[in-house]
Amino acid sequence: MPELTPVCALTDVELYLHADVPTNLIAYVERKIGASGNVLRRLMRNEGKDLDALISTTSPDYDQLTYEQARDAVAVNVALDVKRVIDNQSSEQDLSSFSTFTQTAGGYSFSGTWAGNSEDVFFTSTQLANLGIGRATISQVSL
Repeated sequence: MPELTPVCALTDVELYLHADVPTNLIAYVERKIGASGNVLRRLMRNEGKDLDALISTTSPDYDQLTYEQARDAVAVNVALDVKRVIDNQSSEQDLSSFSTFTQTAGGYSFSGTWAGNSEDVFFTSTQLANLGIGRATISQVSL
């Protein structure tokens, strides 16, 4: 089985991070790029699409727009994760999986803490929709 090609490069992550990736996190970033790319591959496969065929310049199915959107979605995802890891390295405690939020509406206020898995891969619904993931799949109707 051929090796899967990374969807983005370290330099793409650094572009969205607005800084160089620290040397001690380069291996982590490379693994996170692979994991994030594989999540997109699986989501695209569930939609009946082959991400690798769409982003490989040697494929007859190559699509520049899909390539750029997939590259940017993975790079943003990884850059946000690296930023969180860098911030946590300077903290006294590990807050990597916690996010405190407050929601206020009409005189009512709700506060909470979300404790998610810090190693998960998250894409926004807009990123996924732009790649055709999760949208209606009816393309033709005959009567």
